Amino acid sequence: MNGSEVLVSMLQKYGVKHIFGLPGDTGISFYNALSCAEELTHIMCRDERHSGYMADAYARVSGRPGVCEVPSGGGATYLLPAAAEADGSSIPMICLASDVPVSSDEKSALTAIDQTGIFSPVSRFSYRLTSPDAIPFMVRKAFRMATGGRPGPSYLAFPENVLSAPAAGHVVDNDLYAEEPCIECPAFRTRPDTGLVEKTAELLLGAERPLIIAGGGVLLSKAWEELAGLAGHLSIPVATTINGKGSITETSCLSIGVIGSNGAKFATNDAVREADLILALGTRLNSSITLSGSLIDKEARVIQVDADPAQLGNTIRCDVAIHGDVRLTLEDIFAEVWERQPSPGAESGWFLSVRDRIDREFSQVESFLAGENKFPLHPARVVKVFEETFPHDSIIVSDAGYSTPYMSAYYRLKTSGRHFIDPRAHGALGYALPASIGAKMARPDSTVVGLFGDGSLGMSIGELETVTRLNLPLIYVHFNNNSFGWIQNIQKIYCDGNYFSTNFDPSVDHVKIAEGFGLNAVRAEDADSLKKALQEAQSSERATFIEIMIPSGAELTPLVAPWLRDEALPEEARKKDGY
Repeated sequence: MNGSEVLVSMLQKYGVKHIFGLPGDTGISFYNALSCAEELTHIMCRDERHSGYMADAYARVSGRPGVCEVPSGGGATYLLPAAAEADGSSIPMICLASDVPVSSDEKSALTAIDQTGIFSPVSRFSYRLTSPDAIPFMVRKAFRMATGGRPGPSYLAFPENVLSAPAAGHVVDNDLYAEEPCIECPAFRTRPDTGLVEKTAELLLGAERPLIIAGGGVLLSKAWEELAGLAGHLSIPVATTINGKGSITETSCLSIGVIGSNGAKFATNDAVREADLILALGTRLNSSITLSGSLIDKEARVIQVDADPAQLGNTIRCDVAIHGDVRLTLEDIFAEVWERQPSPGAESGWFLSVRDRIDREFSQVESFLAGENKFPLHPARVVKVFEETFPHDSIIVSDAGYSTPYMSAYYRLKTSGRHFIDPRAHGALGYALPASIGAKMARPDSTVVGLFGDGSLGMSIGELETVTRLNLPLIYVHFNNNSFGWIQNIQKIYCDGNYFSTNFDPSVDHVKIAEGFGLNAVRAEDADSLKKALQEAQSSERATFIEIMIPSGAELTPLVAPWLRDEALPEEARKKDGY
């Protein structure tokens, strides 16, 4: 066996079913080995960045590390944004890259670049191999680092000669095995300190206005049942971050929605401000989540739980900092609470008040939307159609942009688990179109929907060919406002409407472009035609591209808390925009 065959064998030992990437000169040996691999499907992409986004979404949906591969030089550098997103969102990924031969080191070879140096800041582990005999050990280490503790990407660079050289006999005979705990994520779950669990139970039972903030760590730990059990037993309202959306069923009376600057209902943020105790689960509590710390009352007690000790107390002062797996920690907290209070707690007056305010705000939005069916469509009206149309187990992948705040605030997930994906670490445009391919590969029987704006589409449109080539019945909804609308809105608020370099040519026909790529394509003019198009798309065997026109950033301020403060947006404008 040569190095490429050893690498493929190791991927098979780890149960890898899909690998996303595209060919390059230095990886020909690896492709030759992949062509003979059983039960391992290679998904050829049109851009290295998108191979990483596909692997990212695949990992989020499957619970296994997503695997991508790229060629040397520019191919490796193109992967950097995807690795950065996975690193910031704690998504387990195995990033593989071919490289120039070792004999070309320091000789100015074409495509030569310090790959490991580039990827070290955005990966758990970055290494360049120099011998095929080291491949099994390094692949095991890559999976171990990607899945253990705080998950993230591991990066391995394989010089061309390492991929083509024969491996030693003892390697082939004895070293081709996987570490079973690292096949899925999280590996090596850590139980919390008993004393801290007891302290947490004591504080929860003694609080008058306790509130839970659930982050992406709840989903990574698959802890949604344990969360619902504890919150239900104590009648504690549960807010989520955008990454944590799905940690609790959002139609539950316990759920109060997303918090923070992007896509939070006013009543949800108000509830966080009022809480006298906050249990933060698997969230970094960064500035966008806490509005730079202003959401959390200085007198409130804070309990933070995270698998990464570096996150504990990093942004908000903690009264109790628990290093541990979220699911195991919730199990232990519930057991301690049960021992002290075996009967479910009654709903407090504050809990009922919070619930009432959430419901009233939702009713006001529903009332506003009842009359909204005009062109261009209000994004909240679009989300309402989604709620009425999509199956409960759908997976929705949203790009950063106008779809994010409205999906966060008004799309209520009817089941818990990973059903909503959004690139929150860096908010990179161009994510949703390729990421939806990875999500569909991970869960082929589910309806998978990608949401993006025209700015995002321009960065990823080539992958429509990939969708057609793979014959994937994906649904894409294009929010078109002929601009970089997000930036345009900032220019409206903070630059006195000086709209500079944000408008696109409105004559571009994206529907015809999608048709040219082989998709069913239609432009929905109103909510009724959108609903009809979505229903037809779900029964189609081909991918469907649906374009809707939404107001530009000059016309509509999205649901972003700092932009909706009174001095930035008068009450009359807020009413007009439906807030």
